[in-house]
Amino acid sequence: MAHPIAETIAARPRPGANRRRVAVAATFALVLVVLLVSALLLTAVGIPYAVAGGSALAKIHPATFLSLVVVLIWGWANGGIGRLVGRVATRRPGLVAFGLGIALLLFQAAVVVKLPLAATLDTFLLPLMLFVAIAELDAAERARLETLLHLIVAVNSLMALWEYAGGRRLTPMYEADGKLITYEWRATALFGHPLIDAYVTGNYIVALAFGAAPRLTLPVRFAAMGLASLSMIAFGGRVAMVLALVMVGLAALIGLARLLIGGRFSIDRAIFVVAALSVATIFVVIFVDGGGADRFLERFSQDHGSAQTRLSMFRIFGDLTGEQFWLWPDPEIIAKAQREYAIRLGIESSEIGFAAAYGVLVSIVFFAALGAFMREVVRETSLHALWSVAYFVAVMSSSLGVAAKSSVLAMWVIFTLVLTPRAGEEPG
Repeated sequence: MAHPIAETIAARPRPGANRRRVAVAATFALVLVVLLVSALLLTAVGIPYAVAGGSALAKIHPATFLSLVVVLIWGWANGGIGRLVGRVATRRPGLVAFGLGIALLLFQAAVVVKLPLAATLDTFLLPLMLFVAIAELDAAERARLETLLHLIVAVNSLMALWEYAGGRRLTPMYEADGKLITYEWRATALFGHPLIDAYVTGNYIVALAFGAAPRLTLPVRFAAMGLASLSMIAFGGRVAMVLALVMVGLAALIGLARLLIGGRFSIDRAIFVVAALSVATIFVVIFVDGGGADRFLERFSQDHGSAQTRLSMFRIFGDLTGEQFWLWPDPEIIAKAQREYAIRLGIESSEIGFAAAYGVLVSIVFFAALGAFMREVVRETSLHALWSVAYFVAVMSSSLGVAAKSSVLAMWVIFTLVLTPRAGEEPG
């Protein structure tokens, strides 16, 4: 019979377990800050994060600072930060390559082209730190975080529909000079900018279509995809929505092909899918016929210069010398060319935006490092993540995306690492 004192000691949580609970809680807090503290929210509470004025520190997102603290906490929980860094360096070469790419970009921005560092820190350092933190979670902890992500997307979608239907906005939108935007109808919801909302929601839909979150039952999966798809109209992201629809259609064709070559299926599952698709089709017809999507459909016929921007943006390099084009673009020349060619919406391509900001050679090296990072995300999860990679690359290639200060890569890391089934897990 065990001694009562020995039983009491054994029942006490180990110091390492307490430290791990702190690290897990800090990781959850970091995810919430990334998803819920948008640039618009920071501006609304008086922090000049995305508007003119303010100190250099105010231009860095709170999540970036928090991510460094969270990684330090994980080091404290796992025997020291040196041990954590050593394990990452030896087991995850993609993270090392990405870290070196970030260092190159910081040097290019600070020393060569004289650009602010906040964009590089928020857009790329934050996702790197997020990977390190989320990769430390076990399956049960990821499952809890997955549930939280589903809830956040559902609330974001409902809020977007409320904003779209009522013409109200939870968080006001501002121009770069701090002027309030009153002409914009697109919803901002929780994630901030409508295009960020559109990308994150579209990525969520694509991930679920290709088997992410395998714990979801089929009715819940269809309901989550349906609500998210409906909210895409409120965000007005044309490329994000069209690509999501195309990739969902591709997922359906792949599923049909598996059936035709003898794949097993459940009669109840097949009946539910047919019924759900029929109801969804009827709803879409009624919704569109009733004018619910008029403002969104107008964006295809009246793009306010977006298509012209995509045609003109290649001309901004015309006044650069060969050295400037390859190594160190002159921001003043680029800005002048944008004015001359009436590119008033910004450069609508991450690749072109990078080349214009950092030079072609640095851009090539950095995108190779980014590719290594995304490969590491796939290695951490499974090949199912390649569909999210494809969606991310396609959407970012049609917008300034990661060439500007943005949280889209950080959000991609969160949703991909948490929702994507690991190798060997059966997709839902």
